[in-house]
Amino acid sequence: MSLAPWSSLSSQVRARLQRPVALGVAALLLTLSAGVQAADVPLKPVAEPADELSARYPLDTLNSVETSNRALTDVANAKAEVEARDLEQRRACYAKFFVNHCLDAAKEQRRLAMKTIRPVDITANAFLRKDRADERDKALEVHNAGQPAEAAQKAQDQKEKELSNADKVKQGAAKEKEVAANTRKHLGEADKRVADHNAKVKKAQQDEAAKASQRAANVAAFEKKAQDSAARQKEVAANKAAKAKDLANKKAAETGVPVVPAAPAAPAAKPSPPPASTAPASAP
Repeated sequence: MSLAPWSSLSSQVRARLQRPVALGVAALLLTLSAGVQAADVPLKPVAEPADELSARYPLDTLNSVETSNRALTDVANAKAEVEARDLEQRRACYAKFFVNHCLDAAKEQRRLAMKTIRPVDITANAFLRKDRADERDKALEVHNAGQPAEAAQKAQDQKEKELSNADKVKQGAAKEKEVAANTRKHLGEADKRVADHNAKVKKAQQDEAAKASQRAANVAAFEKKAQDSAARQKEVAANKAAKAKDLANKKAAETGVPVVPAAPAAPAAKPSPPPASTAPASAP
């Protein structure tokens, strides 16, 4: 199969065929340019911040709070710088032919740098933890030293409080007993007043009944006396009338003049009964 000569192709077809070639050439040129630039710009060593930190802080110098805190600040800065340089190293690897080998080497450099930083980090943190523990122990010792006196004072206060409460309870019981006694006393006095009043009322009723009976007896006696008196007066009048008649008859016999019968004497007035007693009943 024969291919058509280049000159026989149309301009549009030739343009479409030339475009991928042009793009590939441009990409190759950019890659070569980046490789030349990466080769021209020197990269900072990844281990440098870690080595400087290790030299600045020998482990035996991390024996104060101030130094340990400053070392931890520099540890954080050194880790950040190592990460930044490792990133530049890995970026540069993509411009090299053996990319994976370059990335592995960069990864190993980062590991070694972090390994150099770790002793300073661990020692400073360990000293600060020990210092905080010592401070807590001292505070606990001071607290425990003051505990006996404080405990004795608390015990004394508790004892005084219990005595005060017991005294209050005792006073309350005495007060309640006194109130109960006063209540019983007042109740007894009230009962006595009621009993006295009832006794007075009963005696007054008995006296009134006795007086009523006496008055009835007096009235009956008076009426009987009045009847007896009326009977005697009637008898006396009858006797007088009989005597007067006998005398008149005797006189008429002597003189011969008939006797005119005398009018009967008027009965004596009935005496009024005695007044009833007006003495008031005894007040209760």
